[in-house]
Amino acid sequence: MYCISSIDRKNVSLARAANNEAMQDELDLGTSRYNIITLLFFPPYIIFELPSQLGLRKFGPRYWLGSATFLWGLVTIGLGFSNNWIAMAAMRALLGMFEACLFPGAAYLIACWYPRKQMARRSAAFYITSIAVGGLGNLLGYGISMMHRIQNYSGWRWIFIIEGILTVVIAVMGLLLLVDFPDRSTFLTPEQKDMIITRIHRDRGDSEADPMTKAKFISYLCEPKIWLFAVWFCVTTLGTYSMSYFLPRILRGMGFTDTMSQVLLAPPYVWAVVPAMVHAYCADKFRNMRAWMMLSGCFQCILGTILYSQLPERMKAGRYAGTFLAVGAANGNVGLIISWSQCSIRNQSKRGFTSALVVAFGGIGGILASLLFMDKEAKKGYPTGVWSVVGLNCFQVFTVVGMRFFFKYRNKLADEGKVVIEGDPKFRYQL
Repeated sequence: MYCISSIDRKNVSLARAANNEAMQDELDLGTSRYNIITLLFFPPYIIFELPSQLGLRKFGPRYWLGSATFLWGLVTIGLGFSNNWIAMAAMRALLGMFEACLFPGAAYLIACWYPRKQMARRSAAFYITSIAVGGLGNLLGYGISMMHRIQNYSGWRWIFIIEGILTVVIAVMGLLLLVDFPDRSTFLTPEQKDMIITRIHRDRGDSEADPMTKAKFISYLCEPKIWLFAVWFCVTTLGTYSMSYFLPRILRGMGFTDTMSQVLLAPPYVWAVVPAMVHAYCADKFRNMRAWMMLSGCFQCILGTILYSQLPERMKAGRYAGTFLAVGAANGNVGLIISWSQCSIRNQSKRGFTSALVVAFGGIGGILASLLFMDKEAKKGYPTGVWSVVGLNCFQVFTVVGMRFFFKYRNKLADEGKVVIEGDPKFRYQL
């Protein structure tokens, strides 16, 4: 479901790359209107993150997430019938509203099923599979665009229509196959259910759901570490969204044709599986490696961004190699941040709040990508956006190091009996 969510969210860039002139003419796209269309997805996506978590617990993942997927599938189909840019912008806003529940809901659900030492791999596998399939979706979009003028519809319209139909089909499958929370699961025997709940309780002591209250909500809002995880996620998604929306234009700026740019979109995203899973495996397997794996991703993102943007145009291979580093590192850090944030807290209400807030800041990263990668700077290689990615990743390096030292210090105080972390004398931060 998240695979098709990722494709539906980003297919506007595929449609534009496939039939740029036809899309510009039919929707009356001016210089800044494409940026407005991409940007308007994010405000409702951010606003509905927190409320969506309440519905997830009340109605269950199967019906809540399945219904949302069905609705955004219909919206995606509707995008193919847009007759002007305003209609497309409005439907992109609806798309953001319906997609808001999936990512934080999935992160919360994974955290409820697995102990902390297994979260990074599960979170990375969940996210990076969608990225790899999304990369292949670029080829799918290119193939669909060849339906140009069938039934008098432009190729870019068929991209939305076909992918929207696929989304509806996947939503129906989700309504049939999605699992519930462990304590409400129907496919487990009572013994299996007890084993899973006991494992979670031994790991962090929060296997039972606790209701969200006003006092809890305010206390969660006042925790700096949750906000810092959210800011990191914003920085990381600035990199991922900038690649998703503007990589076709960046590749054309390297001298590749429109057709070749479409083909070259897929390999960096397929490659991203490798660094993401290696970093996630190391974060789970080896003690106190979460921060170091994140730092590795930050440095690779900085290096890759500089390579693809600053090397001379004649060095196409080097610039294209930079996109592999940038795409792989930024997308790899997504799973690490989600899992580390969930490993650093207790109580299920807090998990739901944290996953929603962190992912909501990912939407802010998308807004920044739309604003900083300006069309008027396309011929110059998007210098404002590029150096923003580099600078913010440098900021992330320093704050990750600071967070690691802070967590280590708090663990030392807890070992000495001077503080209690997260209300549990046995709880320790993972570094």
